[in-house]
Amino acid sequence: MKLVIRKFNGDDSYSWAVFKKEDLPKGHRGIVFLGEARPIVSGLDRTQANGYRRRLMEEHNESR
Repeated sequence: MKLVIRKFNGDDSYSWAVFKKEDLPKGHRGIVFLGEARPIVSGLDRTQANGYRRRLMEEHNESR
């Protein structure tokens, strides 16, 4: 499972969200809008989003 962070539904500092890479359209760049993909979590700043993504990836790898 690959996770990525992207801007979601806005362009302010708390518009970062974590997505499953497979849920995003192939080659998608820029802001993800409602209806394009469903975030795992949203409403984060960039640092929080990176930490959340890293923690989920570690949990996923440990459960294998």
